Amino acid sequence: MSKNSVIMIEVFATPHCRRCQGATQLVHAVAQELANDTLQWREVNVIEEIDYAVRLGVIATPAIAINGKLVFTSLPSKKKLKMHVQAL
Repeated sequence: MSKNSVIMIEVFATPHCRRCQGATQLVHAVAQELANDTLQWREVNVIEEIDYAVRLGVIATPAIAINGKLVFTSLPSKKKLKMHVQAL
């Protein structure tokens, strides 16, 4: 992971979506495991931020973007998410 730049992970979700809650928990767990000051994450409610979600190409939830780029269009495994973040 780059020590100088912030890595932003965004979980695109809708309210009351169980799979979306799972994605949020996954990202939270990975962020805690990596325990890095440069790693930040947020949950994006696609209903409230539909224009942003469309601009990134989100067509279903959950989806995960890293540094403003749509990376996962479905719920990845914890291993895949960690590997992707650590490769940055």
